[in-house]
Amino acid sequence: MNRTLPLLASLLLASPGLAAEVPVGVARIDVTPTHPVVLTGYGHRVGEFEGIDAPIWARAMAIGDDPAVVVAVDNCGVPAPVVAEVRRRVAESKAFDPARLAVASTHTHSAPQLAGYAPLIWDGRATPEQVEHIARYTEWLTGKIVEVATAAVRDRKPAELSWGQGRATFGGNRRLMIDGVWRGFAFAEKAPVDHSMPAIFARRGGELVGVWANYACHCTSAGADNRVGGDWAGFAAEEIERDAPGATAVITIGCGADVGPQPTGNIGLSRRHGRALADAVAALAKAPGVPLAAGPEVVEVSIELPLEAAPGREHWENEAKREGFEGRHARRMLAQLDRDGKLPESVPYPIAGWRFGDALAIVFLPGEVTVDYAVRLKSEMDWTRLWINAWSNDVPGYIPSKRVLAEGGYEADFSQIYYDHPTRYAPAVEDVLVSAVESLLGDAFRKTADTPAPDFFAVPEELLPSMRQ
Repeated sequence: MNRTLPLLASLLLASPGLAAEVPVGVARIDVTPTHPVVLTGYGHRVGEFEGIDAPIWARAMAIGDDPAVVVAVDNCGVPAPVVAEVRRRVAESKAFDPARLAVASTHTHSAPQLAGYAPLIWDGRATPEQVEHIARYTEWLTGKIVEVATAAVRDRKPAELSWGQGRATFGGNRRLMIDGVWRGFAFAEKAPVDHSMPAIFARRGGELVGVWANYACHCTSAGADNRVGGDWAGFAAEEIERDAPGATAVITIGCGADVGPQPTGNIGLSRRHGRALADAVAALAKAPGVPLAAGPEVVEVSIELPLEAAPGREHWENEAKREGFEGRHARRMLAQLDRDGKLPESVPYPIAGWRFGDALAIVFLPGEVTVDYAVRLKSEMDWTRLWINAWSNDVPGYIPSKRVLAEGGYEADFSQIYYDHPTRYAPAVEDVLVSAVESLLGDAFRKTADTPAPDFFAVPEELLPSMRQ
């Protein structure tokens, strides 16, 4: 690994003239489990975790006089009920406006299952004791998220705030297609990626106090060992904080539902990719940044993502005779039919946006959003001022694009079982979501004739050898 770059020095912003100061606070809190609990992210894993490779954290950044707060949790997914309870407690404490809170997951597959997340992964497999352990960790983590968000708000002091977009290059599309048929997970060298890496930097007296960086890639490089860790995002935060002592690094994930770290499969590769992300942050920090003169305006909209028509009762009665995930899923569908008389026709989907004047728009999308959404939104809007987070404020499941739905495979089909949906999404889902984001942000963020073409949606040819297994 090349460590010749003077990393700490490189984290000092080179651009002059960032005179405006904005209240910014940061905080972090250890959320490593202290009691046995099952992990989530892989359906074949059994039993409670066997060891800890690295601590896991919740990290927060609060921005502005009326603070907007982002919390990034080292977890596979923080479901809507947990976010709602966090907001309820924040409202009760009057620490800040809970409507201005975003809770994002790093999507590490090496963290505890939370109650309500992808319920079919452990439904019918967890013992009563394991279910109690999941509930206990969920309750404990809920309090920790409140604590770290509130601490970041209390930590606010004037800081020079800027942002920019760099590049990270270890993500590769993972959807293996052979003769037009999905065949599993492997490095699909010609399929789309999003190698942009937006980041916000907060400095006081020229010294870095906070970084928030985003990259569109699954946190799965450690493999499926039954051990706790933050995967590449956790190591990236650790490396950034080591390079800039006293700083806190918040890492969120973009539209990387069908993008995985390449190569992948062990803890050493997690460290390698984390270091690569930290190096990309260091390089970006040397470049002139775009000043952010105030905290963001927070806007939001709730929509419904359409599902295809669900099969009738006879289908579920036949499926319920099966073993495994399919059988358990069918029995849940039958129970829902008995209770409600019907199955859902759509999925609730809350979208939030932070608009920093016309300098930057940050979008928070729930779920595991496939990369085509980044490709489309950053092609139709001004990508030079656009930042998209996925895995934010809820994880209702994978959000497949028209392309992925047409191709089929895990993200379009089987994953819906894990997330307890009755059927796949309707093809209109992409247009519904994209239209909602564009309307939420408004005409100010649409691309113009001067907007350059994006240059980060394909893996550069020269990088392919280092990414291949």
